[in-house]
Amino acid sequence: MQTLPSFDELKKLAETAPDELEALRLRMSEEIIENASPAMQPRLRAQMSHINQVIARGKNPNHTNMLLRAELQQQLQRFARSLTAPETLTEHEATVMPFRRQA
Repeated sequence: MQTLPSFDELKKLAETAPDELEALRLRMSEEIIENASPAMQPRLRAQMSHINQVIARGKNPNHTNMLLRAELQQQLQRFARSLTAPETLTEHEATVMPFRRQA
C-alpha cells in the first residue's frame, strides 16, 4: 500500500501541482477500496462518488473544505442518531400524491 506523503509535501503539491495532488487522492482512494472486503467495495465506491460530487461543487479549496466538513457533520449526526435513537432512521413521513394527467 502506498504511503501518504508528509504534510509539507502535500502542501507543496497543493500549491504547485494541484492536478498531481488530485491524482494521488484518487489513486490512494482506489487502492483502499480495492483492499477492502468485496462486500464493502460497492458502498465505498458510492461514498467516493458522493465525495467527488461534493468536491466538484466547490468553487475554491476553502469552499470545498467547508462543503466536505458539512457532509462529515451530517454523517456524524446520522451516526449519533443511530446510536441514541435507531428507530428514527427508518421512520419516514411522506404524503403520497396521485399523478393526474392534464386534459
